[in-house]
Amino acid sequence: MKKIFIKSGISLIILGEILYLLLKYFIEEGTSDFSNFTQGVLLGISVGIKLIGVILILVYLIKDRKSLKKKKKN
Repeated sequence: MKKIFIKSGISLIILGEILYLLLKYFIEEGTSDFSNFTQGVLLGISVGIKLIGVILILVYLIKDRKSLKKKKKN
């Protein structure tokens, strides 16, 4: 069950990077209000997804350390 946290976290970080690369790929010289809006949305979603991925990995590491401490006590 805990392994799903690390797999999901890594997948979300990769997805966030892909969205950021899409943002950089679609940036145009002439900007309009709509392009500014979509760039902001892509950047926000990218950062949010990466943040959730990092949190999932941290949760996995914390739970893993707690389980190792319980095993050492027994």
